Amino acid sequence: MKPHSRKARPSSNLLQNINVGPVAAKVAGSVKKLGQQYKDATLVLYNKVNLQPIAVKKPDENGNYQFLGLNTNLKTFIVAFDQKQQFNAVIQDNVVPK
Repeated sequence: MKPHSRKARPSSNLLQNINVGPVAAKVAGSVKKLGQQYKDATLVLYNKVNLQPIAVKKPDENGNYQFLGLNTNLKTFIVAFDQKQQFNAVIQDNVVPK
């Protein structure tokens, strides 16, 4: 039997490696539709530098969301999509984890 070495490879080319920075931070907020808390949305957190998605979330029953374990020096933006397709997507730009 011949010796064999194994190397770890990325699981997907759609995922990106994000350098772990000095402080783990989060982005938190709420989704509202016509002034009322809204749970039927899909939120995508994007890296502003390369426009790649970092994470996808759905808000809780009260419309609140949070993306945890982010770096404080990461530049991001969030896009919220209405699952019922009654409204256009909403973008929150220049979101900095704290």
